[in-house]
Amino acid sequence: MHTSVPSPHHSSNANRNRSGATIALVVILLPVLFAISALAINVAYIESANTEIQIATDAAVRAAGRTYALTGDQDASLVAAQEAAARNPIGDYVLPISAGDLDFGVSDRDDVDSAYQFTNSGSGNSVRLTTRALSSGAVAGMPTVFPFFGDSFVIRPERTAICTQGVIDIALVVDRSGSMAYSADEVAVYPPAPASAPADWDFGDPVPPNARWIDLIASVQAFIDELDASPQTELLSLSTYNNSSATPTKLGDNYADVVAALNTISMNFEAGGTNIGQGMYEALAAVNDSTHGRDHASKVVLLMTDGVHNYGTHPKSAAYSLANSGVTLFAITFSDEADQATMQDVAEMCGGEHFHAINAAQLKEAFQKIARRLPTLITQ
Repeated sequence: MHTSVPSPHHSSNANRNRSGATIALVVILLPVLFAISALAINVAYIESANTEIQIATDAAVRAAGRTYALTGDQDASLVAAQEAAARNPIGDYVLPISAGDLDFGVSDRDDVDSAYQFTNSGSGNSVRLTTRALSSGAVAGMPTVFPFFGDSFVIRPERTAICTQGVIDIALVVDRSGSMAYSADEVAVYPPAPASAPADWDFGDPVPPNARWIDLIASVQAFIDELDASPQTELLSLSTYNNSSATPTKLGDNYADVVAALNTISMNFEAGGTNIGQGMYEALAAVNDSTHGRDHASKVVLLMTDGVHNYGTHPKSAAYSLANSGVTLFAITFSDEADQATMQDVAEMCGGEHFHAINAAQLKEAFQKIARRLPTLITQ
């Protein structure tokens, strides 16, 4: 019997043929694999870019709405929108905004639970921004990561945002605990009495001249000055808290009553704990007061504290009630003794923002920033 043995030469040729076929297959498939990978990266990038473009659109329309609310100047509103877009680039790309992207009109709703409806009337209380120039191709689109696929992969979404000069009822609720008698740069522990207090000072006397409470009154006045400059009429109430809470001033447009109530407290400043949760519930009742408030108004609570909650209902429990009632809360913490983390959480739970201040100038600035955010709302 004869056994056939493959020729070494024949085996070598077969191996070379297989290697050559593999290399050829890799050469053919490599561009395809690269194209698929590039496509996947582009698609993911487009999704992310669409979100960033909406954020830039929101920022731009808010700037346009604020400018229009204060000036009534549509050209200035366009410039404000363009500047806001430049401050919110998507990578190196700045969202282009042209005059044709802005519409001016009226937004209104029947009650607090209804959605705002925009009517393009040429003027009114609302500005709508639609990225028409971008989506139509009138301006350069946003490039993708791998632009070699051509114009079909240039990002040109049409995004819309509407900014409305909202009708707002505001409940201001401030801390009148004993620590507010001390200055912002000293530790509020009694005894001793505050450093700026007269030698025989005690709680129940007029508040000392350098007290946090005095800084608060000046900051509230700055807040009121901003409200006075708004084209809308905001209603404002005042609530205060230490161990207990009270609302000396109901919702109204006579802001001088709020300052007068604060000055009255100054004349006989009492000690007390920090029942922030109770103060929040007091403010919730004040802002939802149907006798003095407006059913169609957005409801906002502005909470200020200089310390740590140490008595009564926890602020987060109260925050759930505010959030469930559709109330937006802004929180300001004053002094390094304040519980910033909890107030940050409370503000986020209620759809607002938290600001921290360590001196009188920063406190005033925080109140002013909040006031400037209030008249304009993103309603779509």
